[in-house]
Amino acid sequence: MHINNVSAKTSIKFILIFILFAGLYTAGTILAYVYLSGYAEKSISGFFSWAIASLNSQEHIEDTLLLIALPVIFYTGLIITVVQRYLGLKKLASSLNLKSVDLLPDRVKFNFNRPQYNFTCGYGDIKNLEMVLHTVVGHNKYGSYIVLNEIELNFTVLKDKKLSLKNTPLKTVNFIYKIIDYSRMVNNFSYKFNGAGVHIELKEKIDDYLQKGVKPVLTNTEETKFKWMSIVFFLMGFCLFIGLKGELNYCIQEGLWFPFIFPAIFIGISFIVDLILIIDKIKEKSFRGYNGR
Repeated sequence: MHINNVSAKTSIKFILIFILFAGLYTAGTILAYVYLSGYAEKSISGFFSWAIASLNSQEHIEDTLLLIALPVIFYTGLIITVVQRYLGLKKLASSLNLKSVDLLPDRVKFNFNRPQYNFTCGYGDIKNLEMVLHTVVGHNKYGSYIVLNEIELNFTVLKDKKLSLKNTPLKTVNFIYKIIDYSRMVNNFSYKFNGAGVHIELKEKIDDYLQKGVKPVLTNTEETKFKWMSIVFFLMGFCLFIGLKGELNYCIQEGLWFPFIFPAIFIGISFIVDLILIIDKIKEKSFRGYNGR
């Protein structure tokens, strides 16, 4: 298992998030232009003509948001995160720091920016491995919540030498599970939350995996969230479909399917969430049978 020493600011995670949003926005805008614009010839110049006409229209103020504000946010955010990561990695490479750690089946390899300082040791030589989960407070219209920002690993090796590195993985829970798997071979392992407080759901999963050795199913809180997500997405899709029902015959005659994409997406997400809940229940039943409960 290879772990790079990258902080939250230099992690590729946020770059990928902005790429995802920018890509979805670009694809959605192109689809809207192809299926909703009145231009017979679809071309780059025609796209800009359609965009300018939409902005000059006083009937739909949301066009300004869709065609100006959102791309500015997505593409500017992408550029900023790329530049920020480049500068952070450049600063890290200019000093003697731990570059990465390789957790191998029988040994641990510590890699520095200057290769001459690299060294390898066995798991028995690691006196302590501490996992620090740094959290921050997130906000939405429903209130505040705890978000995991980055994971720090502190190693105490050989003659009480202390080494540490940070990472912001894409798959947080799987990353933590792997760390716990490797930590079973060291002399002492511990973890703690630092910053904004304890992430309750994550703590429940970690404790469950540490004590039982089996990857846990959804926590009770997550299961409730998934149930509400399924209901909300289904109702949104159903209501949108009912609202478009009067236009159904017209759209079929004109060969327009674009207006029905969003209802189908919402209902599809609802069924996917239901499928996750069903799989979760099957895993839970198997887990109880495995432990004789």
